[in-house]
Formats: sequence, structure tokens, C-alpha cells
Amino acid sequence: MKKILLLLSLLFLSACGSRGTFLDDFLVLSGSSMGQIDQYFDLDEKQHQRLEKDIDNDLNRLRKERFKEIAQTLRKIEKKAESSDPKIMSSAYRDLQAHYKDASSYFTTSTNTLISSLKPEQIANFEKQVRQEIKDTKEALNHPDSLNEEIIGRYKKGLEFWIGDLSLSQNQDIAKFAKEHPFPWKEKIKNKEAILAKFIDSKSSEQKMKAFAEKFVTNYDSVRTPEYAKAIASYENEVQDFLDSFWKTLSPDQKSRMKDYLLTRADKLESLAKK
Repeated sequence: MKKILLLLSLLFLSACGSRGTFLDDFLVLSGSSMGQIDQYFDLDEKQHQRLEKDIDNDLNRLRKERFKEIAQTLRKIEKKAESSDPKIMSSAYRDLQAHYKDASSYFTTSTNTLISSLKPEQIANFEKQVRQEIKDTKEALNHPDSLNEEIIGRYKKGLEFWIGDLSLSQNQDIAKFAKEHPFPWKEKIKNKEAILAKFIDSKSSEQKMKAFAEKFVTNYDSVRTPEYAKAIASYENEVQDFLDSFWKTLSPDQKSRMKDYLLTRADKLESLAKK
């Protein structure tokens, strides 16, 4: 499943995924790219190049310090796939979520680089685009089926990533879950509005902006609203229950594909960690 992020951390962390295989492949982030960072802030060439360099440096540190540990987690998941453990997918979800939170703290340099380089008009552009996203989501609430289809698409892509093509009944199971357990969009909107307000408040000084952005990247739980934290925690419990039930529907070929994929990626991570 894709981790739904907000505001600045979406940009920094997802960008790192686009520059290698690690975050996109194993933590399944949003797939944003440097191009999307440029879109938010309209970076000039010098800013773009500096940010790319710092992202590379942050990712290199993550590679050296954490890739081996994450590879070990993937191998543990692969071993569990051989057992009759009915909680394999939910436990894998939680384990990778923990790695994601740890990995996010490695990108404070990239965050500070961008904050330090921003011009007032670029900050204004960011605010404008985020406000438009909030407006679009609010309007989409009048058409819940479209939002539901968005979630279904994310689930399908995330699961296909691990096990390959889905069967007709598996696609139906996903659609049924998404319909019966709607994502907390209203709480997400209010959370996004609250975080944007904090970001705007911090722009009175570069140091305040850096402090806010760094806190967002390293400890997102501390800046989101209690209402959204509660709603998303409940929703993620429902997702994990669904994953456990979904595991029972996997064919031998799908389980084999997942095991092969885990081992291949673990090998890749361990190879990268040695460089």
C-alpha cells in the first residue's frame, strides 16, 4: 500500500524514491519526482542541482546505515511466507512502516537545503498549489466514487507490486473493502489545512521554517492533528485485517512470486549497502 503523506515530507522523501529503487520498491511511497518538487516551488536550475546533490548524499548515508537491516527484514518476511502464519502481510506492513519512519529522518539535509534556498514567490507558489489540492479534494467529496476508485487503484498497484497479477475475485475483494471501509478524507483535509497553517506561520523566519520542516520529516506524528491520527490509526488497522484475509486468497504462484521478489530485493539492498 502506498503511504499517504502530506506537504513537505511528501516532496523530499518521495523524491528519494525516484532517485533509486529503495523507497519506491520497498516502502511504496507516492512516486513523486524531482519534477514534482519543481512544480511545487518552481525551482531554478541551481536550486534543482543542489537539491539533487543533497538528496543523493542523504540517500547514500541511508544506504550505508540502513539497507542491510532492511534487507534482513525482507528475508524474515520471506521466511514467514513459508509458514502458516496468518498475519504475515499485516506484520510485513508494520515492519516496513517502521523502516519508513526511520528512513524519513535521513533527509533533513535535503529539507534544509530547499528551505534555505526558497524565495518568497516560491513559498507563495507552494501555498497556492497546496490550497488548490485541498480545494480539489473537498470538491471530490461530492463524488465519493471517484475518491474510492483512487484508493482502489492504489491498493491494486501496491499488491500487484508484491504478488503480480490479481485474480478477478481478488480485485472484487479490494473493491468491496474500499467501499465498506472508506478512507478518512475529511480528517485528512482538516489535517492538511492545519499543517499548511503551521507552515505559513513558520515562514516569518528561515529558522522557524527549518525547524518546522525538520520536525515534519523526522516526527510527522507530532505535527498531525489528533483527529487525523485517530482516524488513520483506525483505518490502518482495518487495512491490516484486510491484508491478513487477502493473504489467504493468494495462489501458489503469487506466493512464489512474492518470495522471489523479496529475496531479489534483499540481495539488491545488501549489494548496495556494500558500495
